[in-house]
Amino acid sequence: MARPAGTVSIARSRILSCASDLFYRKGINHVGVNEIVEASGVARMTLYHHFKSKNDIISAVLDMRRARRLEGIQVSMQEADTPRGRILAIFDYLDRVIDDPGFRGCAFINAAVELADPAHPGFEISMRHKRRMIEEFERIAAQAGWRAPDLFALQCQLLWDGAVAAAQIGYDDAPVRAARAALETLIDVAESGAARRAGEQP
Repeated sequence: MARPAGTVSIARSRILSCASDLFYRKGINHVGVNEIVEASGVARMTLYHHFKSKNDIISAVLDMRRARRLEGIQVSMQEADTPRGRILAIFDYLDRVIDDPGFRGCAFINAAVELADPAHPGFEISMRHKRRMIEEFERIAAQAGWRAPDLFALQCQLLWDGAVAAAQIGYDDAPVRAARAALETLIDVAESGAARRAGEQP
């Protein structure tokens, strides 16, 4: 008998949603397939129809989180009309992320630490996500004509990750406010340098 339309995607989404919540709250290494089956309410056979192993679930969860995080960043920048505004909007978005009662740090850094093995697909997804964020900061800086956009982008990412780690330990948004203030200084320097170079041109 054919499955009803949408049944497969609904089951897969339920598995991913439950696994994502469990991995984030309890840690990847502390959650087994049995717990995911129980939490999602799907049959074990259904779970293995969609995912061949726990590692496949881990990778799919991280990929889902990566897509949602990047979408959140893009949406946060939509109303900003300057490079400064777009970058600060990303950190305003971070403030909202950390303010969530379920905040437990960066899911990608948590995963990289737990998985440890750089060859694990989940580790690679986590690193690819961080590189993608750096690329976004660099793109904005390059379009603004700021000097050394690659360095500026790395500094932005370090402020992001540092604020997340500090907030995870203290469960407080003060690190994000401090990171945003430091970011303002970085942007001031970048804008000043660009203006000075523009004034020097014949």
